[in-house]
Amino acid sequence: MRRLLCLLSIPLLASLAVHARPRIQRMGPRFTVRDAIQAEWARQPMTWTEAQKTALPKEDRARLERTIVRIGAPGTPSLLPPELEKPTPEVWEAKAEAARTPRERFTALFMLNRLKSPKALTALEGLKSGDAATWPKHLHLEASLATARLNDAEVSPALQAFLEALQKASKVDPVRAQAARLRLVMAGQEKQLLPPVKATAGSLLALMDAWNRAPWAQRRELALHAFQSLAPDSEAWPAMGLQRPDPSTLDQACVGILSRLSEGVPSPAPVEAFQVSGDPWSCSTHPLAQWYGYQALAKLETPLPFLQSALRQEPPLGASSPMMVGTLLPTLRRQNPGQADQVRSRLLSGSDPIARAAAIEDLSTAPIDLDALTKFTWKDTQFEAQQALIQSYARWKMTPEEQIAQLRSWLQHPDWTCRWEACLALRKLDPMAPWPAAPKPTQTDEAILAEAIRLAERAKPLRLRIAFSGRRSVTLRLDPTVAPMNVANLVLLARRGYFDGRLVPRVVPDFVVQMGSPCDTLDGGPGYTVRCEDSLTWYGPGSVGMALSGKDTGGSQFFITTNATPHLTGKYTRLGEVEDLDHAMKVLDDLELGAKIVSIQVVEP
Repeated sequence: MRRLLCLLSIPLLASLAVHARPRIQRMGPRFTVRDAIQAEWARQPMTWTEAQKTALPKEDRARLERTIVRIGAPGTPSLLPPELEKPTPEVWEAKAEAARTPRERFTALFMLNRLKSPKALTALEGLKSGDAATWPKHLHLEASLATARLNDAEVSPALQAFLEALQKASKVDPVRAQAARLRLVMAGQEKQLLPPVKATAGSLLALMDAWNRAPWAQRRELALHAFQSLAPDSEAWPAMGLQRPDPSTLDQACVGILSRLSEGVPSPAPVEAFQVSGDPWSCSTHPLAQWYGYQALAKLETPLPFLQSALRQEPPLGASSPMMVGTLLPTLRRQNPGQADQVRSRLLSGSDPIARAAAIEDLSTAPIDLDALTKFTWKDTQFEAQQALIQSYARWKMTPEEQIAQLRSWLQHPDWTCRWEACLALRKLDPMAPWPAAPKPTQTDEAILAEAIRLAERAKPLRLRIAFSGRRSVTLRLDPTVAPMNVANLVLLARRGYFDGRLVPRVVPDFVVQMGSPCDTLDGGPGYTVRCEDSLTWYGPGSVGMALSGKDTGGSQFFITTNATPHLTGKYTRLGEVEDLDHAMKVLDDLELGAKIVSIQVVEP
């Protein structure tokens, strides 16, 4: 109303003034979109009485109630219902029996599998062959069915008929089905694999993920001998149910294959896993492949002479950045403690905040110069180092008095997330610790808030078009009425080209594709954090959510689900979903680890 009135002439304003005042009084109190965004950013307890809430219009009251649970101040109700906050087999078994819609059935099946219940398939009872026609194409059951069987659930004849009807309706994905069968074969519940599927970047990842779930003793021979070179005729591919890949596919999937080999090394790692000889792979020096490899080395507890020699190089193992050196610190600690001390000292006082976080986590006790470390960390633009330091006080077994003294200082930090993290730690020592005050908004904060208000008041979907290398693209349809601050943040980052040229560091088939790291790993963010805007909107296939390392730690990293992920609902800010699910899933299911983001463009209505 204000924007419209400011355009009216002064005489007209004067003539309307008498009539405007009573009308405003009749409207009563309001809690607008703008009010909600500003309140959620400030994160301060709300003081509305029940009478004041009752006087609000229905839409405003719903907005206020959502804001209160999002802030989460002491004494407020939880956003999550009990079945999601503290799930139990009994609750979900009852929900499974009552489930009727595909969403209800999938969610109950998924949650019971997470609880390792042998009654998980109760969620699918009552389905008949004819129900396959209305089952959502991208709501994939293959992995959940395999998990249920591994938890001793049995497939009834009626359910088998439904699954066969899904197959006939082309609603069973061959790669997902082969991955599920591979798990069952390696567990001894099936005798043979399905016919080999085409080898692509996506299917190689999916089948290696399934293969990695088997014990090391079952994978040992293949791991040690079949991957000595990246060869199309390797015995690994048929053993996993894949057709022979061509060289170009192997080049594209190389980083992903190395990542899965690294992730598949058990902990503690057997020495033999790092003594594989053979020709160097085409991607062996790729930073993302190295990052996954360094994480595997951290599992190695036995000293290795050849590894100690390579680690003594400068930089160790040819690490390309201080952050990568920090990733190597756990390995250095086990292989050469003296060198680890020197590297840690250098990283603690260096300029890389993510490397500093790794160095802080390497400290077993509080350093003598804790005040100096706090000054360094206080100024870091990446939250990882600050979070590591705040969480380390308890790990270092400092006295409660010492911890409280350190934590209280963080309640004055200019970033809300530091204040919140310190409050969490303080409340473990003193349940009556005060709720943090709101920091003064920075220039970046104000820009995000202004854009969030603009988008939310317009109340129309906004699109981000992600162009990947290889002329592939997906379009995200984001909802600023549900998550205005997080949508606004991604919009502002995209407009300044923040994502252009970055790599996709996480691809987990049948789960998520994650991107947005400035480090091309799973580390880092834009130099600030954004509040969570959690909702109970279901995480179905193609949902877009913010990646986090704790409450209110959103930044630039986001993910897209490639199947329903009910356990994420209400715990990760959901921004929207992909457009054209058929097209998007084809791209995402076959996206290689390390794919390049050419650009992310904002497409407004």
